[in-house]
Amino acid sequence: MKEENKVMTWINFLRELTIPDWVVNNVILALGKGIFGLVTEATNLPKNYLSNINQQLLLKGEIRRDFLKKASEEYLPFLNGNPDLAERALKSNGIKLIEEQINKDNIAIKTFDILQDPNSIKRIGTEKQEINPDWLTAFWNLAATKTDKDVQEILSKILADEILKPKSISLHTLQTLSILTSKIGESFSRLSNLSIDDNDSVFVIHPHVFSFQKIGPLDDYNISFNDLLDLDGAGLIRSTETITIQYGESKIEEVDYAGKSALLDISGKQLKLIFFTNAGKELRRLLTLEPIDNYTQEISRILGDSFQVKKEK
Repeated sequence: MKEENKVMTWINFLRELTIPDWVVNNVILALGKGIFGLVTEATNLPKNYLSNINQQLLLKGEIRRDFLKKASEEYLPFLNGNPDLAERALKSNGIKLIEEQINKDNIAIKTFDILQDPNSIKRIGTEKQEINPDWLTAFWNLAATKTDKDVQEILSKILADEILKPKSISLHTLQTLSILTSKIGESFSRLSNLSIDDNDSVFVIHPHVFSFQKIGPLDDYNISFNDLLDLDGAGLIRSTETITIQYGESKIEEVDYAGKSALLDISGKQLKLIFFTNAGKELRRLLTLEPIDNYTQEISRILGDSFQVKKEK
């Protein structure tokens, strides 16, 4: 299916959904930027959409041809003396552009698949917000460099979330994700399955810290010390070391424990915690999580009745 037909199919599908116009506009802004390299408003859709796009593409083509003409005139004497260099440069640049566009197309398609899920539509923000063009530019610059399918999956979730609820993912988090690899993503997902989100911070209660030290093994829960070092280096956790916090007054909270609702009473408790960074918090909220049984049992043994995972109805 040609890109134009794909886009038209997507637009028609969007307009059949009972979602606000500003969300439709965000979808077109976001995917238009990735597929065509243009930020396109959703006005005059669907009647004039493709003609407007084609006009802009033709204009871009004319600008590109003019640029190449001037460049060739300037460097022609040098290139004539070194034709092999010219050929290799053209091939290398062409392959790079094609690979980057394939990456962006893959992420755009995955994003739209997510947006078709009724559960995704439920996450639409309550306030009308337009997605930030500068954020989109930073996102697609990052997306162009990511060929790993797992990383593309994460990026598509980020884009879908930003479309439905702009300002969910900060520019700082995008910069942090520039060094994201499949290995780091898998390590982060495993650690997130041990984590608690209390709406203020996200942390892991460490049950096995060595005496007089701030570190300890999490190997029983499939997290190695090297995993923690990688996550620290990627800017997703604050440190491989735990922070000891002594809680005084009563503080009973309903928290998100690895995607499940739980009650946590930390009054009078001294806990050793590994904190997530802001980037880690934002990324963690996009993941599908599942508690690890032996970790849940260990935390329940340590905290007793102060920690209760609610049973699903």
